[in-house]
Amino acid sequence: MGFTHHSNYVRWMEEARVAFMDQVGWSYQKFEDEGLISPVTAIECKFKHSTTFPDKVYIEVLVDECRGIKLRLKYIMTNEDGTGE
Repeated sequence: MGFTHHSNYVRWMEEARVAFMDQVGWSYQKFEDEGLISPVTAIECKFKHSTTFPDKVYIEVLVDECRGIKLRLKYIMTNEDGTGE
């Protein structure tokens, strides 16, 4: 196969965000139980390296900013040999 379609990176970031929130104790179910929502209001991507179908992509999620009700996450994507970011 050829290169990964750019839209997949956004989907992967969403999956990583959900997993991250689960790991820190704020699952979607907990948000709903508390009457909260977690909308994505903006996405910015800089494509530095491409991936292909067989690549394994690792995604590190970092809290970039947390002020009041605003939470901004940063995603670092690398492949098996550490290429990426």
